[in-house]
Amino acid sequence: MKICKIFLLFAICMSYTGCFQIESNLKITENGAVTMRNKFVGTPYITGIIENFKNNLLKNNPGAKVKSVAEGGFSGYEIEIFYPDLEKFAANNIEMYQARPGKCTGVQISHGFFYDTCTFDLLFEGRKIENSELAETMAQTLLAQVIFNFTVELPYAAENSNADFMSNDGKNLSWNIAPALIHGQDKSMQLSFKIYDKVKIAATVFIVLMFVAGVIYNLSQSGKKQPLKDDFNNEQENP
Repeated sequence: MKICKIFLLFAICMSYTGCFQIESNLKITENGAVTMRNKFVGTPYITGIIENFKNNLLKNNPGAKVKSVAEGGFSGYEIEIFYPDLEKFAANNIEMYQARPGKCTGVQISHGFFYDTCTFDLLFEGRKIENSELAETMAQTLLAQVIFNFTVELPYAAENSNADFMSNDGKNLSWNIAPALIHGQDKSMQLSFKIYDKVKIAATVFIVLMFVAGVIYNLSQSGKKQPLKDDFNNEQENP
């Protein structure tokens, strides 16, 4: 009976760890467009799960681009979804980016004149696999085989974040979700950044420069007219 339990725990751990890899990447451009790439690969034992995941994404995002991926003994898909702006991205129906009352606020956008502020408050909810020393030991052993990363590439440095890793002067941020997945813990991912409206900024700078140039021109013209007026007055006084 004890041997059966060991094999059962091993199967559970493998189903959560050493047989799959997941990478989720968001690339956000200067104008707020978002490209989301999800890559998920695994062993032949979980082909059905991978197919279901792909089909669910395509069902709600028929315009997504799908590419088959094979890496070593793993196979799966890379799915790319494009959103023309942050509002469209915030309205997606993927659970990871949705607000959950009392847990996280999802993707929030605050509009300003010169820039918009976007805030991510995301939560990956872990699932307990087995509360035992054996399960914990096996999870620790297999943890090194797992890849489950969430990364965000920004056009400007993040204002705030709780990222596990940061590079490119704060523009590239990454969270390692694998430990939360293995140990059944929740993983919070928080980030805030700005998207600047370059058209409004350029137009405002142009208007200010034109105004300053107009003031300088009027002052210079006033300086030229004053001597002429003084000369005329002197001629009237001394005919």
